[in-house]
Amino acid sequence: MAIIPLKQTVTIKRKGETDRWGNEVTPPVEFTLNCRMEEGAKLTRRTSSLDGANSVTSAEVVSSAQLLFDKFVDIRLTDELYYTDESGNERKYLPLNINRIRGLNGKTLLTEVEV
Repeated sequence: MAIIPLKQTVTIKRKGETDRWGNEVTPPVEFTLNCRMEEGAKLTRRTSSLDGANSVTSAEVVSSAQLLFDKFVDIRLTDELYYTDESGNERKYLPLNINRIRGLNGKTLLTEVEV
């Protein structure tokens, strides 16, 4: 049982590996895991300037997401993660950082993936 509720699911697609001649060594793999998805967006910069008679306003927004999986999960930086939110929008994410959160005994409690 996970230490936090894992109510969302994510589909992970892994491309097959090829040898140096381009022959497929392992086939593509697709699997679904339970996770906890934390999404957010932050306005980092808002500028405005007067260009003659026109006023120009621009904004820079950074969005980020964090996925938490129970225990050790084999996720690689080359995997593609597909998440469908509550409103039915499907998003494709590529991992930027993968962390293992360990307990005092050294075992992995959570796998954190930042996208």
